[in-house]
Amino acid sequence: MPGAAPDIHVILMTCPPDQAEKILLALLERRLVGCGNIIPLVRSRYWWDGQICSDDEALVVMETTPDRLDALYAAIPEVHPYSVPKVVALQPSACSEPYLQWLRAVTRPA
Repeated sequence: MPGAAPDIHVILMTCPPDQAEKILLALLERRLVGCGNIIPLVRSRYWWDGQICSDDEALVVMETTPDRLDALYAAIPEVHPYSVPKVVALQPSACSEPYLQWLRAVTRPA
């Protein structure tokens, strides 16, 4: 595992809890992510229109490869109900090679 950063991005995205499954499935069907985990209920506090707001949201944690990242960023607004969806990509410092091989295989366009 040591060495250069692996070719993987972990994506954090929040959305309404009742939309998480639908959004994740749409991204999986397009092979933009290899998998995703839905954390069904998180409390989000944020600034919007000059006010501090509070909402219950789902947190979706997904993995993709660098070559699919731009397409993923382009697709999320098409399937996400927010005008400004939270989408953050993180690059881990290490990842198991078998998992990376699997991720590369499943995110190839069909």
